[in-house]
Formats: sequence, structure tokens, C-alpha cells
Amino acid sequence: MSDKRGGKMEQDALQGEDVYRFMEASLEIILKFDNQGRILYGNALAQEDLGYGEKLTQLSLDMLFPGELHRENDDFPLETLKKMKEGMMYRKNGTCFPVRMTAVIDEQCHFLFAINVAKRIETERKLVRMKEEMEETIKVRNEFVANVTHELRTPVNGIRGHVTNLLEAGVSGEVKSTLDIIIRCCENMSAIINNILDFSKLEAGKFVIEQKEFNFYEMVNHAVETNITAINAKGLRIMVNIEKSIPEYLVGDQLRLTQILNNLLSNAVKFTSVGYINIEVTKTVQFDDEIELFFVVSDTGIGISPEEKDKLFKSFSQVDASITRKYGGTGLGLSITKQLIELMHGTIHLDSEKGKGSSFSFSVRLHLSQNREEGIKTGERFEFINQKQDMSQYDDLEKIFQYGTPENQQEIASKMEKLIICMEVEAWDKAEAFAHNIKELVEQAPREVKKSAFRMEMNVRKANYEKSLEQYKDLKSALMEDIGGK
Repeated sequence: MSDKRGGKMEQDALQGEDVYRFMEASLEIILKFDNQGRILYGNALAQEDLGYGEKLTQLSLDMLFPGELHRENDDFPLETLKKMKEGMMYRKNGTCFPVRMTAVIDEQCHFLFAINVAKRIETERKLVRMKEEMEETIKVRNEFVANVTHELRTPVNGIRGHVTNLLEAGVSGEVKSTLDIIIRCCENMSAIINNILDFSKLEAGKFVIEQKEFNFYEMVNHAVETNITAINAKGLRIMVNIEKSIPEYLVGDQLRLTQILNNLLSNAVKFTSVGYINIEVTKTVQFDDEIELFFVVSDTGIGISPEEKDKLFKSFSQVDASITRKYGGTGLGLSITKQLIELMHGTIHLDSEKGKGSSFSFSVRLHLSQNREEGIKTGERFEFINQKQDMSQYDDLEKIFQYGTPENQQEIASKMEKLIICMEVEAWDKAEAFAHNIKELVEQAPREVKKSAFRMEMNVRKANYEKSLEQYKDLKSALMEDIGGK
């Protein structure tokens, strides 16, 4: 029995310590007092704000509220205190300040909780002043950035114009090589200037996403062609695969979508020395006049460790200084890309491994064109796009590719079984073919299933067993959850 009593006393003591620590750390004035108004305890804030220090316990509450609390026949007015919601609290030096207060009257002990309204008002005023100063600073900074970038752009455009005239006039091989370098330097400088301007607009909340009709396939083609010289110069392969159900004409901000693709493609080229760059585009959701597209831009470049990923989408940040020195850049590209994607109601995700490449996947929402018939002409697809593998050996292709049918599920199960065998024996060429088939078979599946299939194919292409197995399990789980829930 004594052990139980001792344990309870110890528990009560611990709870008492917790309550004491809470009151001492409180941002409210807390006073404990008895029936006669004598102060038994005042927390740190009460001792500081009232100016009495530890001598606060020698006072009674009516000395702190001389204007509101009056004793009758030496009795302390507990009921009056209980009804008070506001009052003027007096300090030791005779000054006072307004408070909002609550009195808790209990049989065992009484507490008064008071908030220094003057201090709160002053804090709010400071916050308003800080906000105004910050807005003014941002305004001045944006004006400065706009002026400086304009001043920089003028000489850059002038240099580029004169160099272009010299090239058109005809020059010798060595001089032409030098002029080509100058042109590339001007283009790099223009890209940096544009990034700084975009960043400034995004930070100021003045960036507007346009809604205009554009040819989606030409937009992707343009992004690839912009980078094709650099791709060919490094001897890299570029593969583009767009889901055939995506309409040719869409409505959205073509310029900014091109900018997103350009940023990701130029990064892939910059950080890849050997191998390939791959672009995948699929439709994940289509409802009424809205369509969501899912992009994957992957490469076999230097990759990024998990610890370094957090820095990647921060402004003016690169993984480390050595990368900036070796590859260049301001560290704004991916930050701008992320913000542009979010303005298009999408998200961006990075899957990467140091030394084995990176895969950026992102989604954006666009609108269907009301002036065009839906669908595309296969013949108009540009040369970078890989056509689907021929699967005409099946008698009923429609049922096989119709997600959720018994034929479709049977075919998926068969391909999944063959895929895992190829992965285990490291027959990566065959594994890639099966992974691609699976991705085609789930084209009509929910977005999470499709995303899992895309990521699995990306990792199979990299011959990365661990990542491929992880995505294989994710896809299998997503398929079981989707089919099992129907």
C-alpha cells in the first residue's frame, strides 16, 4: 500500500513540475491568490511586467487594480474580480497598462490570467511596420532588377546583332569559331537575365499564366530542337514518347510550358556526358474541358544523392559549389520551374541516384481546345517520337488495351511475370520491352497506377535493379489496390 501511495505522490510531483514549467514559460501574466486576494505566486512575466520581481507575493490583487477592486469590511471582492474581463493593471512605478483578464475561482485555489493589451498592440504595430517596410524593399528590389536587367539586355542584344551581321557577311574558319562562341555567350547571358526577371515577377506575385491555343506536339518538338545541337555535340541519344490519346491542340501557356521543358532538358544535357535523355508524356486525367498531363524527363547523368535533393528547388542554390564552377548556372532554373508548375496546378518530383542519373516527373493542367476536333494525326508526330511496339498478334486488341477487362488483367499479369524474370537474370533489353508493354496496358488506368508504370520503365531503362524492383512492387501494389477496390 505504501508503494502505491509513494508512486502517486511521485506522479503528482512530476505533474506539478510540468504545470510550473508551463506557467513560467507562458506569454500571459499568471497570478495565484487566496480568498483574501493575497498573491501566493506570480510567474516570470508577471514579475517582469509589474516590476516587483519576487516581492510580488507580498502584495494583494486590489493593490494591482486600485480603480476596480475595493474591499468592503476588509473582505476581498472575489465576485467582482470574477466578472471582470478588462481592467487597468498598475506597476510598481505607478504607471498602468490595459489588460484582458480571466479569473478562475476554485475551492482550493484561485488564478488570474491577464494579457498585456498594450504590449500586443505594440507588437501588432511593429508587424504592420515590418510588413510595410518589407513590401517597400521588395518593390525597390524589383524595380532595381527590372532596370538592371534591361540595361544588361541592351548591350547583349547589340553584341549579338553585330556578331550575326559579321557571320552573314562571311568570315574565315577561325574567326567564325570565335564569333560562334560569342553568340553562345550572349545566349547564356540572355537566359540568365530572363531567369532573374522571371524570379523577380514570381517573388512579387505578378506572374500571370496565359490561356491560349497551341500545338502541343510542335511545342515539345521546339523544346527538343532548342537543345538538339548540345545533345548531338555530346553524342547523347534523345528519345521522346507521347501518349497517342493526347490531343494535338491544347489551351494553356505555351511559352511557360516550353520554358519548363527547356529548363529540365538543358539540365539533363548539362549533367549528362554519356548515354541518353528520355521524355515521356502521358494523359492522367481528362474531365470536361480540362486535361492533366504527366511528364517524365530522365537522363543517365551524374545524379543526386538523397541528402542533396532538398537544396535543388531552392532559389540561388545548387547541390554544391563545385557543380556551379564546373557546369555554371545561377541556381534559379529549377526554382522557377517548380513555381511555374505550381501556377499550372501541378507538382514536380525528383527520383535520382548519385552516379546513375535523374528522373524529373511533373504534372500540369491544361484545357482542351474548343475550336478543334480532339485527336491527332499520327503522321504529324515528329521524328523523335518512338512509335508503339507492334502487338497485332493479339486477336482482340481493344479488350486487351481496355484497362480492367479480364483480357487486360491477364496480359498485365503475364508481362509482369516475364518482366521480373528478366530483371532477375539482368536481361535488361527484354525487361525494357516488357516494362514498355505494361505501361501501354495501363494507359487507361488511374493516375497513380500510370505514374508507377512510367517510373518503373524509367528505372528498367537505367538497368537499376534496386530501383526497378522497388517500382515493380509499387506498381503491383497499386494494381492490386485498384482492381481489388472495384
